[in-house]
Amino acid sequence: MKIFDLFYLALLDVGFCLDPLIFKGSKVFNSKTGEQFYFKGLAYQPKQGVTFSPQDPLADEIGCKRDVKLFKELGINSIRVYEVDSSKNHDVCMKALEDAGIYVLLDLPTPGYSIVRGDPSWNDYLLSKYKLKVDAFYKYSNVAGFIVGNEIINSVDTTPASAFVKASLRDIKSYMKSKNINLPVGYADNDDEIIRSSLIKYFNCGDDPLAMADFYGINTYRWCGSSNYENSRYEDMIKPFKNYSVPYLLTEYGCNTISPRIFKEVASIYGSDMEDYTSGGFLFEYSEEPNNYGLVKVSFENPIVEKLQDFDAFKGALLKANPKGTRIDKYKPPVNKSDCPKTSEIWRSHSRLPPSPNVELCNCVSETSKCKLPNDYDPSNAVQSKVLSDKLSIICGKVDCSDVSINTTMGVYGIISGCSSVQKANWILNKNFEKEGYSKENCFIENMGLDLIISSQKDMKDCNISRIDVPNHNSLLGIENNDPRKDSYEEPISTIDSGEKIEKVSDKNGNSDGSKGNEIADSTCPTNSNVSKTVGNEQGTSSISYDDSSSIRMDSEIDDRDDLIRINRGNMYH
Repeated sequence: MKIFDLFYLALLDVGFCLDPLIFKGSKVFNSKTGEQFYFKGLAYQPKQGVTFSPQDPLADEIGCKRDVKLFKELGINSIRVYEVDSSKNHDVCMKALEDAGIYVLLDLPTPGYSIVRGDPSWNDYLLSKYKLKVDAFYKYSNVAGFIVGNEIINSVDTTPASAFVKASLRDIKSYMKSKNINLPVGYADNDDEIIRSSLIKYFNCGDDPLAMADFYGINTYRWCGSSNYENSRYEDMIKPFKNYSVPYLLTEYGCNTISPRIFKEVASIYGSDMEDYTSGGFLFEYSEEPNNYGLVKVSFENPIVEKLQDFDAFKGALLKANPKGTRIDKYKPPVNKSDCPKTSEIWRSHSRLPPSPNVELCNCVSETSKCKLPNDYDPSNAVQSKVLSDKLSIICGKVDCSDVSINTTMGVYGIISGCSSVQKANWILNKNFEKEGYSKENCFIENMGLDLIISSQKDMKDCNISRIDVPNHNSLLGIENNDPRKDSYEEPISTIDSGEKIEKVSDKNGNSDGSKGNEIADSTCPTNSNVSKTVGNEQGTSSISYDDSSSIRMDSEIDDRDDLIRINRGNMYH
């Protein structure tokens, strides 16, 4: 190794450490100074020149070093990143961001894997992907939190997906708790006029704190051009949050129907209009893409950058933003959570959630099916999928398929409803095969072009499928506390750091799949694992954390032109 390389690696060890953040009640605070913290952020997902998937700007060392300089010039303190590859190394970029004073808010789903709004499910495949991303990034001290869903629920017809998103929130927070990872997890909605009020309540209600958002984000494009606080209906937008019990962010903002953008909304977000209610926001977006929201033109692994006309305008707007906020020692947080919205024609998700993925049960069901799909069945093949779906519908007209069925309005979920589509199909095929006396002609699907597999090696009765209540998610995730009524998510109370030496309680490095993932050199910067320090009589955390003294748990209208705006912007994923 070259001497220069050794010197650079050594520098990774001694750089600037960002102050930990505390999410307390509806506000965010700097743990060292006690001052309220506001996200002055940018959506960051450069796509030009990328030829692989998943896209990962935090693995592009050339691009990251190029952009960090401009982040500092703009005066931002945070970025929101929608898509990364958890198998890649992110040390260089995350360190460069940290040294520049930049926190990172990271989405867990990607376009390649997320809860599908029109056909929602929550299964082990998605949970395992979310775990890998958490494992890859929690160790960086400048990770501000994770987003568990982006605009997944965007209409009345997609409200059933809410239950599955909330189940994913519950399970990834359970996983993080089991690993002593202290990072908030939230949801970002699409500012829909009809369902927004119910969504805001839904992610802040219930008896299980693990199933509640630790912050709530809104992607909004109400304010265009020279509008104002009242006419843009920003005033209406924040009304539901005036007594909300967790922080509220603008996870996207920045209408572009009028060009050039002048960013008048920045003065309201960080000024007297909203500084008491919001914790800042993230402008959409840094790089110029086909939707024309960019501040600069950049390309993957290319050091060249071209500033666009909106760059200086946004820089000037942020320069004037100086929210006063409050101090953590003077703040009395709201303690009441929201009431869960009642199911109705416009809200189709009960407060009772789907079960956690039960890998052992799902695998057992599939392995013991005496009539099952062949290995070369391809769910992405439209013909095969349609023929199979029609066949399964016919079978479920003759046999009881309640064990695989879901009813989000009533909050009823079959015991294996959380299994994969193939595993559930195998269960239905086996059910019919069993009913028809195991005759070969009943293990056949016409016009699918594939032969089903007949096997008699094992008995499905060994899987212990029974009509029981939804399994407790802690037991299925391997967490010792198996009583959901006692699972109160009692995080240690976070306090202002007083400078005591911080020592790790545990160091659980490595990804959930056994790989090492990102390897960080020993550093004086704390990670986002629980660490122990004593300040008076309170137990604190050294990293971005929750202050549970406020019992952390987690209506407006929209401009008629917002649909057009959203089409032009496009979704990062859904």
